[in-house]
Amino acid sequence: MTRTIVSWKLLCAVSLAFFVEGVVSQSNSCPHDCVVLQECPVLANLLRNPSLTNIRKLQEATCFIDKTIPKVCCPQPKTMRESLLPRNCGQGPSGRRIAGGNITSPGDYPWMAVFGYKNISTDNIEYLCAGSVINDRYILTAAHCVSGMPLEVIGLGDWDLKQFGKDCQATLNGTICADPSVNVTHEEIIIHPTYNKRGYESDDIALIRLSRKIDISGVFIQAVCLPPQGLSVRNVMVRPDTERPEAVVTGWGMTENGTTSDRLLQVIVPYAEKTLCMSTFSATILAEQLCMGGDYGKDSCVGDSGGPLILGGPSGPPYLQIGVVSHGYPSCGLHSVPGIYTDVTFYRDWIEETLRP
Repeated sequence: MTRTIVSWKLLCAVSLAFFVEGVVSQSNSCPHDCVVLQECPVLANLLRNPSLTNIRKLQEATCFIDKTIPKVCCPQPKTMRESLLPRNCGQGPSGRRIAGGNITSPGDYPWMAVFGYKNISTDNIEYLCAGSVINDRYILTAAHCVSGMPLEVIGLGDWDLKQFGKDCQATLNGTICADPSVNVTHEEIIIHPTYNKRGYESDDIALIRLSRKIDISGVFIQAVCLPPQGLSVRNVMVRPDTERPEAVVTGWGMTENGTTSDRLLQVIVPYAEKTLCMSTFSATILAEQLCMGGDYGKDSCVGDSGGPLILGGPSGPPYLQIGVVSHGYPSCGLHSVPGIYTDVTFYRDWIEETLRP
């Protein structure tokens, strides 16, 4: 208590002149009531080291001086906002470990979204990009998918783009049919503020707010999980073979036949060191970008942009989306030529701060 009184006297006797001379009234801009300096521990502690820097901070925070008593706009503690990301996520209905190869079944990847754009010449809808459901109102995708072409429609719960209504697949155990797919429009597109400003396709990530809420509690439309901020994908991907998870890209993009696929395909891609991508593309690969692939015939390609790169545990779900398909070499699936993905682990905070109920 004695030390506090001494500090207060020191302020009045020594520093008051600095306050009076440098104070700029903030009474109109302070979002809450001004308080006596002693009632604001964060600012009062600056008096323990009354340097010019700390005096300047006090001046900037001072609303006005009542006689000889400074009153300040005291910073309010930040309140933790409840996350808008669902806790129940990444639960593919099959519940199995992802197998190699391209074949998927209806409902294997219930977070997939396909983007339809209207061809001005033919008036037809063309499916050119993809995204992922992250909650009941938002889709995660690549910025380049929504920065030039006008997005017409977003399809959810799709598997075969040529089937209208229910998607069905004939198997040895009978026919598997999904619930009818859902088409929705968008209300808002939020492109990352530094997209393409720090390098080629830097910060290639965007959020799409749907025009209405969607039901993500069913089997065929669900949300994918997002990784924690700062998770090291490299550390996860270079663990021993018995523990290393598989990274999988899914989409309806170009195949080795030179045509896009009507049915949703999957491919397992290995982690590649960034030095390989830098030599391949003759460009700097940013910390927020991933280099994945390099196995012959296994790659994302044209039409897969914006789609998710997901990581499964040793026994399957929950699945985390660690990447967004960004860009690559003009020819897909070449040996030792990886693709570049936006590393979602760097954007978890931005995503959570951007979401609205």
